Amino acid sequence: MTLLRETPPPDTPTPRERWVVAAVIVGLAAFCAFVEASQNYIGAVNFGRPVLWREAFRRTLPSWVIIALLAPGALYLARAFPLQRRRWKTVLGAHLAGASAFALAHLGGTAVFYALVDGTLVKLPLLLNKFISAYFILDVLVYGGIVGAAHALRYYREAKTRELAGARLQESLTQARLAALRGQLNPHFLFNTLNAITTMALKREHDNVVTTLGYLSELLRVSLDDRLPQEVALADELELLERYLEIQRIRFGERLTVTRDVDSETLGALVPIMILQPLAENAIVHGIAPVTGPGELRLRAVRQNGDLLLEVSDTGPGFFARASETAASSEESSGNGRPSGGIGLANTRARLAQLYGDSSSLSVGDRPSGGARVQVTLPFRVVAEPNATSSERSVS
Repeated sequence: MTLLRETPPPDTPTPRERWVVAAVIVGLAAFCAFVEASQNYIGAVNFGRPVLWREAFRRTLPSWVIIALLAPGALYLARAFPLQRRRWKTVLGAHLAGASAFALAHLGGTAVFYALVDGTLVKLPLLLNKFISAYFILDVLVYGGIVGAAHALRYYREAKTRELAGARLQESLTQARLAALRGQLNPHFLFNTLNAITTMALKREHDNVVTTLGYLSELLRVSLDDRLPQEVALADELELLERYLEIQRIRFGERLTVTRDVDSETLGALVPIMILQPLAENAIVHGIAPVTGPGELRLRAVRQNGDLLLEVSDTGPGFFARASETAASSEESSGNGRPSGGIGLANTRARLAQLYGDSSSLSVGDRPSGGARVQVTLPFRVVAEPNATSSERSVS
């Protein structure tokens, strides 16, 4: 009967892996020979027939050398006939045949060696029969141990490969989700800005329209670049935010005051790109725009207990006062009953969860002195050199 392979040998070993396997086999064979020789030496001494340990080792080593020479064949069969449910009879038959051949080759080779050393070739059949009857099952178990170890290593490598593939898939899915969230932020901002440009155009503020379009073009060129990383230095994020604020300054004029309270040590901290723009937009749309008089937008960044604290606040009506407006526009409500601020803050929460998990948080509330406040906390990690510099405290 001709045995058909279950599958071709998977993952052909590299030359380096072959050398490693060979070294392991030789090392194990030498170790087992040492242990068996020691047992034979101690046993001979106990029975009053002492022998030299060197002689015990010399007579024991060849048997394990033969096993080491036969081990690559067992490993080949382990790769050629992996243990699987499909066609298990073929696989079982192949390994039973392999185990029998392994045992016969080992015991036959060992018997020939002893017959040659002792000069008793005429007794070779008796010696071979003695070895086979006494050690055949043991050699089958040795074959099974080699095949079992090969399968254990194979399954370990496959598990690591699946784990790595799963991690890469999860990373790609996370990146895709983050890209989708960024894609939701940019049209939201674009809609509000174009609305402002339309208003200025209706008022015939042509210079402001041209200037605003210039800022908008520059901002979108940067923010919509797919090659941008998910995280940038806070200094770069502030520079990006400044382009948005320039558009709002044109729109609101002297009504809008922006105050920065940024610790210099935070400028190199990594933050999600465009994390501040939706927070500032939320403050301006809901805090500055509804008020007839002047309003202040305050930006704060500080390192606090190993975290980076970002805070955007305004002097508008506050989150509690916005509750009715939020309900009317179907905006999401936060856990403590205060409105979360709509799509901008909802997407910001989602981005933080994707990037940092439970290591980040976003909370909303009212300032004691009046107005709304949004705080973002995330792990403090610093880049080597921020691309922009700023004074410790600056007011624009």
